[in-house]
Amino acid sequence: MHQFTVQRWQDKQWRKLSGPASSGERALGLTVPLFAAVASFYSQSGSPHSPRLVLLDEVFAGIDDSARAHCMALIREFDLDFVVTSEREWGCYAELPGVSICHLQRLENIDAVHVSRWTWDGRAKQREDDPNRRFADA
Repeated sequence: MHQFTVQRWQDKQWRKLSGPASSGERALGLTVPLFAAVASFYSQSGSPHSPRLVLLDEVFAGIDDSARAHCMALIREFDLDFVVTSEREWGCYAELPGVSICHLQRLENIDAVHVSRWTWDGRAKQREDDPNRRFADA
């Protein structure tokens, strides 16, 4: 069995991550070791071509945009593949060379979900056609 603790440097001393901190500081303090642990686990797998998948729900909640960009840079640095859900995160950061995005939208009292497809090429976000669309726009 392994056990570790995460601490953060604050006011010239090491403090528990669970101590007084903003929710963003606590989230960031857990995100970095999470990515490192996942990358370490995947580095022990047999094939270098296997996906190195991380699934994150409500990714980076409470983390500011600058820190989000740094987290995306870590995902790239650790060579991880990711699927995220978020109300506001699109993954459009210069730190990432490319992202495929599916934006899900729904309206109250309608039993359907609209999916719009987007790509990010490291510089700009662009809407993509739906290759499976059965009906032309009216």
